[in-house]
Amino acid sequence: MKLKRIVFMGTPQFAIPTLELLAKTRFCPVICITQPDKPKGRKQRLTSPEVKTKALKLNIPVIQPEDVNSTEMISKLKEINPDIIITVAYGGYLKKEIRKLPKFGCINIHPSLLPKHRGPAPINYALFNGDKTTGNTVFKITAKMDSGPIVHQSEINIEDNENYTELYERLSKIGAEDILKVLETIEKEGLNTISQDHSKATFSHKIMKEDTYIDWSKPAKEIRNKVRGLSETPGAVASFRNLSIKIIEVEILNKKTNLIPGDIIEVIKNKGIVVATADNDILLRRVQPSGKKIMTSHAFSLGARIESGEKFNNGF
Repeated sequence: MKLKRIVFMGTPQFAIPTLELLAKTRFCPVICITQPDKPKGRKQRLTSPEVKTKALKLNIPVIQPEDVNSTEMISKLKEINPDIIITVAYGGYLKKEIRKLPKFGCINIHPSLLPKHRGPAPINYALFNGDKTTGNTVFKITAKMDSGPIVHQSEINIEDNENYTELYERLSKIGAEDILKVLETIEKEGLNTISQDHSKATFSHKIMKEDTYIDWSKPAKEIRNKVRGLSETPGAVASFRNLSIKIIEVEILNKKTNLIPGDIIEVIKNKGIVVATADNDILLRRVQPSGKKIMTSHAFSLGARIESGEKFNNGF
C-alpha cells in the first residue's frame, strides 16, 4: 500500500532533518502540526518553532493548535484521513482518538535505544552516564510515554569527546534516514513491531536548573560527563568570583593534586585553567562567562587575571 497522506508533527531543530528529507520524497507530508508561537529571549518576542519556519519554506501547510486533542483538531485530522502520523519531538501527548485515526497509527522517533532513557532528555543522560553507544528508536505511540512497540532501531557509537550539541545533530540526521527506511518498509511489508522489555526501562527526566550545577567534589570523570551532557547549551554551571560561568569543555589530566576540590591549581599558557576535583585534576578548555560568548579558558584567564589559589565554587 502506498502512503499518500502523511501528517508530520514536530517542533524543535531535531525534527527538521526528517521534515526536509521527507519533503524531497514521495512521502512529503500533506500538513505539518507544530506548537504555537511562544515568547522567547529577554525581550519575550513571539517566536515561531523551527519546524514552522522550515515547513513554510517547503510549502507545507502548518497548523499550530493550542490543544492537539481538541474536537476541532480531531475533526480536521478526520478530514485529512491520514495513512500515518509521524511525530518527531512534537512536545505534546496524543490521546487515543488521534492514535487510532491513521491506518498505520502514529509513530515517533526517540533518540535512545529504548527501553533505555525513556523521557524528555535521552541524549543528555546517555552522556551523563558515560554510555559508549546510543541510537534512535522508531516506535508506535501508545498511551504510556515511550513504551510502545518498536518498529526500527539504529545504533551508533558515541565519540570520546562528543558533546550534547554534536550528538543531538548527528542523531537528528540519522533519524531522518531511519524514518525514511520505516516508511519504505511499511509500503512493502506493512507495520511490523516488537514489544519493548519494560523490565529494562530507564528514565531521563527534564533537565532542571539545578541539574546543570557542577559539584567539584565529584570525581573528574563524573564532572566531565556532566559537562559533555550539557554542552554547548544549556551549559554546566559553576560559580567564580560570585558570578555564574558555564564550563563548556574539559579534559581529565593524569595527575592528582591534593587541594580542595574547585581550587585553581595553575593556568597553563595557551591551554587553560587546571582545577582540583575529588580525584584527577581537570583542565578547563572552553568556558562561557555570564553574558559573553564561548571562549578558551586561557583567554578568559587573561581577561580576568586569574591566579593560582583562586577557586571555582559549585554552581548556584
